[in-house]
Amino acid sequence: MFKYVVYIRTKEGYIERMNNIISNLACDTKETYGSLAPYVYEEELVGFPESVVHWEKSTGPSVGLALINPSSPSVDSNSPTLSMG
Repeated sequence: MFKYVVYIRTKEGYIERMNNIISNLACDTKETYGSLAPYVYEEELVGFPESVVHWEKSTGPSVGLALINPSSPSVDSNSPTLSMG
C-alpha cells in the first residue's frame, strides 16, 4: 500500500509539507497518471524528505502529493491518515 504526504504551494511559491497522510488512493488505470490524476505536474523537491511532488496546478497556489519514501523520517504517528479508497 502506497502512502502519500500532502504538500501546499503558496502563491509566492513557498512549499510546505503538511502532516496529513493519504493512503489507498483510488487507482483508475485508464487515466494517464493512474491514482495521481489530477496531480499531474511533477516538481523535484530539495530539502524535504520526499524527492518529488505532483501538483494539481502547474503554477501558483496548489495542493500536491508526494510518495513517502520508506527510508525517510515518517510523519509523526499522531498525524491524521486519510483513506481515499
